[in-house]
Amino acid sequence: MDDNDSINKPFSELSQFLKEHRIKVKKEPSSVPARKTVSTPEDDEHLLSEAMEGVRTIRQGEKRVKVKRPAPVAGPPRESEEEKLLQEVLADHNTINVTNLPEYMEGYVEGINPLIMEKLRKGEFSVQQVIDLHGLSIEGARETFEYFLSNAVKKGLRCVKVIHGRGLRSKRDPTIKDYLKTWILRAMHRKWVTAFSNATMSDGGPGATYILLRTKPEKKRIRIVG
Repeated sequence: MDDNDSINKPFSELSQFLKEHRIKVKKEPSSVPARKTVSTPEDDEHLLSEAMEGVRTIRQGEKRVKVKRPAPVAGPPRESEEEKLLQEVLADHNTINVTNLPEYMEGYVEGINPLIMEKLRKGEFSVQQVIDLHGLSIEGARETFEYFLSNAVKKGLRCVKVIHGRGLRSKRDPTIKDYLKTWILRAMHRKWVTAFSNATMSDGGPGATYILLRTKPEKKRIRIVG
């Protein structure tokens, strides 16, 4: 063999050499990936049967399964009937009738129309002037009241209001409220007074008094209640 041919083809006689010397060469696995086999419906059913082997159905009775419902969200507490009634009374002071209070007082001339007296008790006459005697001494309150009433008569007013307080702090001594009845009954005032009564709860209650005046003086006996 030519030396040039042996250089250019170094492995040309390799197979003959291996054969003569009985040398076996281990073949490497092919690098080409094997094709995936496509499963058929029959194969899928077979796999499912194998997977389900030994599985048995558990049968339940005919009873209904109770589903736990979420607990209702707690809302605001409901008002009791007592609380609701109290709120209604506080919201409307007129629901308390001042005539039912033990400290209530009123007076009226004989022969007065009952409807006039009822309107006065309910505060339905328009109050044209108000005087407040709070904080005055008994003598100072008397002088202030006499001037106020005389001035109202001169102006021809029909209904005025005197604020005197309830006198709850003075348990022993007479209060301005107690003296007011005496001042009204004086001859100089009595002939101008038709009636008087404590105000409604929304207008002062037992701490104030409406006085209904005449347009012309007339001497009549006044009956006092309370």
